[in-house]
Amino acid sequence: MKDVSVPFPLRLAEELILLMLDEKSGYLEMVPGWTFSCVMAGAVLADLAFEGSLDTDPEALYLVNSDPTGDNLLDPTLKDVAASEAVHDTQYWIERNTGRSDEIVTFALDRLVERKILDHESGGFWGLSRAVSRSGAYPASDLQVRREAKTRIISVILDDDSIPDPRDAILIALMHAFGGFRQLLEPEDYEERLERIDFVANLDLIGRTVATAVKNSAATPRTRRAVQAKPVPKLGYFDILRQPGFLGGNISKGMYGILQKHGPVVELPFKMRKTRTIALMGHEVNQWVNKHGRFYLRTKDYIKDFEGVFGASRTMPGMDGAEHYRLRKELKSGYSRATAAAQLPELIRHCRESMGRWREGDVFGATKTFYNHVAIQISHLMIGVDCSDYVDEVLAYEFRALNTHIQGAFPKFMLSTPRMKRYKKRIAQLQEEILASHTPAQRKGKPRDFADVLLELHKNDPQFMPETDITFPLIATISAAVYLGNSLSFCVYCMLRHPDVYARVREEAEGFFGNGREPAAEDFTRERIDVTHRLYMECSRLYPVIPMQLRTVMNECIVSGYQIPSNTLLLIASSAPHYNETLFKDPEQFDIDRYLPDRAEHLHSGAYAPFGLGTHTCLGQRWVELQMAVNILLIAYHMDLKMASPDYKLRINPFPKAAPNKKFNIRVAGVTNPL
Repeated sequence: MKDVSVPFPLRLAEELILLMLDEKSGYLEMVPGWTFSCVMAGAVLADLAFEGSLDTDPEALYLVNSDPTGDNLLDPTLKDVAASEAVHDTQYWIERNTGRSDEIVTFALDRLVERKILDHESGGFWGLSRAVSRSGAYPASDLQVRREAKTRIISVILDDDSIPDPRDAILIALMHAFGGFRQLLEPEDYEERLERIDFVANLDLIGRTVATAVKNSAATPRTRRAVQAKPVPKLGYFDILRQPGFLGGNISKGMYGILQKHGPVVELPFKMRKTRTIALMGHEVNQWVNKHGRFYLRTKDYIKDFEGVFGASRTMPGMDGAEHYRLRKELKSGYSRATAAAQLPELIRHCRESMGRWREGDVFGATKTFYNHVAIQISHLMIGVDCSDYVDEVLAYEFRALNTHIQGAFPKFMLSTPRMKRYKKRIAQLQEEILASHTPAQRKGKPRDFADVLLELHKNDPQFMPETDITFPLIATISAAVYLGNSLSFCVYCMLRHPDVYARVREEAEGFFGNGREPAAEDFTRERIDVTHRLYMECSRLYPVIPMQLRTVMNECIVSGYQIPSNTLLLIASSAPHYNETLFKDPEQFDIDRYLPDRAEHLHSGAYAPFGLGTHTCLGQRWVELQMAVNILLIAYHMDLKMASPDYKLRINPFPKAAPNKKFNIRVAGVTNPL
């Protein structure tokens, strides 16, 4: 195996990442902090010693050669040492470079992906690439292939007769310095092999010196600065009501207004679920959640009662850690673009059948029409049934459950009214219909859908996915139709407000459907749906249907200098940066050109987050992009739509899911291409 895409040998920091990566959970099993930062800084110093740039002994670290190595993972530290007029010991330089630890980890992960050693999956998870998993080896340099880190290092520890090479001895010393082998080995094995670990960790002078410095820095740091946490500002109700964004229902705009006036961390004047609630806002906060949220935040607390309404105790939105990672991997194919693409003719057919009910001169409410329009597609494509007769009742029950158990707006008995009891029975009937349509005989010759994937997981591992947990994800597909329907409403609104964009989308649609053409899935490339895709991206920026997320703090953390205690409920306004004028030029203006390659405003880290953040990033975003493109193109091709009230000004109903208000009505001015 050989990969010359990265011209540098595999560095110690990269192999430490591979040693710390938990394949079951998909991320590094170490809480970021001082000790972690010291280990990563020590790994860079050790590699510089191997390069001949530095030399070290127990008393001091010496500059040997100040010439840059050409490796951006090492050279910033080398430059720092070369600029110093005084000679310091290794501990000093480790502590001085702890500030680079995030940069080192990010750089190392990116390089491991570039080397094709790791795969980076949606949600910020990493896993060994298939090639490495199969072969048990990866390229360490252009000329050398090395056994996979965990297998190699554990073999050294378990075999008393093996003699490790110096680099492996340093890796073992660094892992031992922060107790990493407690995570790699079972407790009994760790205790039994501790003497061997101590022996190997002391074999190499460089490793011994660096590891000792790491241990000393963790125990008695010399240069570590005490963190002075700032008090979290407390908002009053008027602080919120004064924000003009909230008056129009635009949570993203309103939260950005709070960010500008009060900063990225504020305590809200109300409690959700009788718990102190703190709001986080801004692109730097988004960066923090993406990088570190998995170590400090969890979702289970706020959603467990909502899950219980559907009889579930373990669902993807309410799971964290290894189980969440496994469930994402198991269900990934059910949410994939490929699954949607395999059913493209059916998607187009259902879209056209729904639009076939719109007649010239008709006036209809956009929000309800579009979520019903999308629900028909979703139900056929994901769960293999027509949910037209169920959708209103399912959504009414779900909305009542959201208002009761997530927002706390209703008392619990409101879910036990005669009407809600009837709706709950309808949900059970819908599930029975789904199960009846997914027997082997009924599914023979049909492309796999989401229900197939879910039910296969239940069949193969009923303990991991029991019958009681099936209802929630099946019903969640109907809920997904609301998100997509609301997004489609916003997209149509923007097309009607910007006829030039409407015309450009129609031109793209002609290329797909003109002269009776029926496109294939591979035709929907980014180049061919360029205007349509940028329209969708801009609508998702201006009007995200999921503008915020809730999390519970499970470990005390410091965010943007503010200390947040455990058990605090966080409202993470992930979409607030969408209105940041330093990230998006004229952010309140509709401008699809901001996504062109020469501007690419959305690529600023943490700036654009319509699909959520961190490990709970939407798993089906590629599916959504395809389905939205197909719907927008078909509407533009077949329909000439107008605002029923030309002077209508968009207002948003933010709860329970962001959507245009009921006054957004559309008139069918004409059918441009017959259905």
